[in-house]
Amino acid sequence: MSALRRLFRTVGHEIQAHPVATLLIAALLLVTAFGGAAQITSVTGDQAFTAENPTLEKFGDSFDRGSISVLVRGEVTDPATLRAMARFDDRMSTVENVAYVSSPADRVRAEYGRIPDSEAKIERVLGRPNLAFVQVVFEPGLTQPEERPIYTEALSAEEWARFPAGVDVIITGSAAFSAQLSVLIQQSTNQLLGLAVGLMIVALFFLFRGVRLRLLPIVAVFVGVLYTFGAIGYAGVPNSTLTSAVFPILIGLGIDYSVQFHERYEEELETAPPREALPRALAGIGPPVFVAMLAAALGFGATWISTQGTPAFVWFAQTSIFGVLLTFLAGLIVLLPVLTLYARFRRRGFGELGLHELADGGWKEMSGEASTDADDGTDDDTPDGTPPTDPAVDGDAVGPAQPGFDGDDDPTDSERVGAFGRALGRTSRTLAANPAVVLLVAVLLMGAGFQAGTGLDTLADTEEFIPQDLPAYVDLQQFRAATGGGTAVQYDVILLGSDLRHPAVLRWMEDFERVAVGAPLVQGVDSPATLVKEYNGGEIPQTQAGVERVLDRVPARERARYYSDGYAHITVIAAQDMTTDETLSFISNVGEAIEFSNPPPGVQAELTGTAAISPPSIVDQIESRNVTTGLGVALIFGLLLAYYRRLVKAIAPLVPMFFVIGWQNLYMAALDIPVSPLGASLGALTVGIGAEYTIIVMERYYEEKSRAGASKLDAVETAATRVGKAISVSGMTTVFGFSALTLSPFPILADFGFLTVGVIFLTLVAALATLPPTLVVLDTLEDRILDAFGRSGAGADPAP
Repeated sequence: MSALRRLFRTVGHEIQAHPVATLLIAALLLVTAFGGAAQITSVTGDQAFTAENPTLEKFGDSFDRGSISVLVRGEVTDPATLRAMARFDDRMSTVENVAYVSSPADRVRAEYGRIPDSEAKIERVLGRPNLAFVQVVFEPGLTQPEERPIYTEALSAEEWARFPAGVDVIITGSAAFSAQLSVLIQQSTNQLLGLAVGLMIVALFFLFRGVRLRLLPIVAVFVGVLYTFGAIGYAGVPNSTLTSAVFPILIGLGIDYSVQFHERYEEELETAPPREALPRALAGIGPPVFVAMLAAALGFGATWISTQGTPAFVWFAQTSIFGVLLTFLAGLIVLLPVLTLYARFRRRGFGELGLHELADGGWKEMSGEASTDADDGTDDDTPDGTPPTDPAVDGDAVGPAQPGFDGDDDPTDSERVGAFGRALGRTSRTLAANPAVVLLVAVLLMGAGFQAGTGLDTLADTEEFIPQDLPAYVDLQQFRAATGGGTAVQYDVILLGSDLRHPAVLRWMEDFERVAVGAPLVQGVDSPATLVKEYNGGEIPQTQAGVERVLDRVPARERARYYSDGYAHITVIAAQDMTTDETLSFISNVGEAIEFSNPPPGVQAELTGTAAISPPSIVDQIESRNVTTGLGVALIFGLLLAYYRRLVKAIAPLVPMFFVIGWQNLYMAALDIPVSPLGASLGALTVGIGAEYTIIVMERYYEEKSRAGASKLDAVETAATRVGKAISVSGMTTVFGFSALTLSPFPILADFGFLTVGVIFLTLVAALATLPPTLVVLDTLEDRILDAFGRSGAGADPAP
C-alpha cells in the first residue's frame, strides 16, 4: 500500500473512532475563523491593479491627494444656495484628514467678508453660471479605508447644509467611488455566496440521488468557505472585485471533494460495515482527490506567480489556494464524522449494522464478536495496534472478497450505478475501442480553438469591470461631462533629484511641455515652470534665488501641488475618453517625450500614478495568458510525476485538459465572451480544476485493470460506470456553483461565470470522452515499449 493511501486509511480510522472529537476540532476552527473574517478590508478601483512601486509610493505620500467633488446645479448665485455651499465648506474643513475645501463661497467671502443678500453682488464675483463645483481635498498618502469616512461625512454635511429645493447636488470623486464600490463588492460577495449555495442545494437534491444525507456536502463546503474568510483575514488578503468571484468557485470545487468522499463511502458500505467502510473509502478516494486538490492549488499558484505586478489577481489566487485547501479539510472533518455518527444512529435505532438494510443485498452480518466491536465504536486495528491491510486498496489491487461479504458481484451491475452509470460505461468502452477517430476529432477541434483564440476581443479597461449603473460611476460621468473630463484625464510625472527649483530644471520643464504637447493624445502640461511664470509675469527668473522669491509669494496650499518633500510634480493632460490602446499609446508618448527632452543631470522624471501603471499591467496579464497556462501545466505535470513516478500516469490526465484549453476558445467565440485579465488565467485553472476528474477516472481505470482477467476495455467500462456518475454529479454541481457568477453585477465576473460554466462542462466531457481512449493508447504504447526493453520490475506501480 502506498504511503499516501496508508495515511488516508489512518485518517479514516481516526475519524471513525473519534467523530465527536473531530467535529469539536471543526467547531473550534470555525470560531477562530470568525476572528479573521472581521479583519478583512476592501481595495477597489485602479489601486487593486497597481503593484507596490517606490516611485508611486513617493508620489502618493507627496502629491496624490484624493478628493471629493461636489457638483451643484441650479440657481448657483442665489444667496441661499451660496450660504449652503459655505456651510458645507465650513463643516468639511474641520473633518480629519481634509487638507482644504475650495468653493465659490470662498471667492465671494473674500470679496465681501460674508455672503451678501444681493444676488447682483454675487454675480459680480461669479458671473451667471448654472453650475458650480466644491472640492474637498484630502491630505496626501491616505489609504482607501481612511478616505471612506470623509465621504460619509460629506453626505451628512450635504444634508446639514440645507441646499434650496430645485438645486441638484452630486457628490462624487475617488472616495465616493471607492466607498460605493466597496459596499457593492461586499453585497456582491454575499449575494453570490447565497446564490451558489442555493443552486448547489438544488443540484444536490436532484442530481445526488440514491444516497442519504445528500445535502450534507453543502454544509461541509460552507464551513470550508467560512474557514477561507478567516484565513484571508489573518493573512491580510483584502477583498476586491475579483476576490468576490472566488467563493462561488470554492463552493463548486469543494462540492467535488465532498461528493467524491460521500459517494465512495456509500459505495464501500455495499460490501463493508461502517467501521471498515470509512477507512477503505478514504484509502481509495483520498489520494486521487488530494492530488487533484493540489493540482487545483497549483493552477491558482500559476496565476499568482505570473501576475505579481497586479495585486487583484494575486489576491484572487491566494484566496483560491486557501479555499481549495480548507474546503478539502472541511470535507474530512465535517462531512465524514457526521456520516459516521449517522451510521451509528441508524445501527442502534433500527438494529442495523450499517447504512443499508440486509435486505438490500449489501454486506452480510459479521460474527457476533465483530458486531460487538462495531457497536462499541472502537477501531478495528490488529492486536499490535496497526491498521489491518485492506486488499481492496493495497497497491491499487482488489483482492478476493472479504469473508462474509458479497465481493464477487459485477462492479457494473449495481443498483447504485443505475442506468446512467451503465450508459456512461458502455459509451466510454465504445470510444476507447475507436481511439484514432475520437482523438483526431478532439485534436482538430483543439486546433480550430487555438486559431479562434487569436481573434477574441479583450476587456482591459478597469471602468468596464464595474456595473455601469453604479450611482458613483454615473455621478462621475456627469461630473466629467460638466468639467470636460475632470481628474480622469490627468496623469502625473514625478521628478526626483536635487535643485528641482533651479532655473535650468524649470527651462527643461518648458522643453518637455513643448515636446509632449506635440505628441498625439497629449492636450497640455501643468508644471512648476507654469506656476513660476504665472507669478512672475510670464518669465522664469535667471537665478535660483529669484525662483525662490517667486515661490515664496505663492500660497502654500497651491505651492504644495508642485513641490513637496524634495520632489516636484508635473501634470500631463490627456485626451478624453481614451480607449485602452490609446491609453497605452499616451503612456508611451509621455515616456518618449521625457526621454527626448533630455532631463538635466541628476534629475529623474517618471510617469506614475495608478492611472498610468494599472492599464499596462492588466494588458500584460491578458497577453501573457499562454505563459500562465504553460506554467500551470508545468507545475501540475511536476506534481503528477512526483506522485506517480510514472510518465504515462503524469501525462494521461493532462491530455484532455489540452483539448479543453483549445475548445474553450471556440466556446468564447460562439458566445462573444472577451478575454479579461481574470479569464486569461483560466487556462491554468482549467488544468488544475479539470485534473480532478481525469485523475479520478485514471485511478479507477488502473484499479480495475489490476483485477485478474480484466482487459483494458473492461477496465475503461468499469471505471466509467463506477466513477463516471460520481464525477458527472460533482461536475454538474460545480457548474451550478459557478453559474452564480453569471448573475454578478460586475461585468468581468459575469463574463467569467459564463466562461467557467462552459469550461467545466467541456472538462467533464473531455474526462469521460477523450481520457478513456487516451489511456488505452498510452497504456498500449507503454506495454510495447516495456516489451521491447524487457519488463523486469516494469509492471509494478511505483506510486508513493
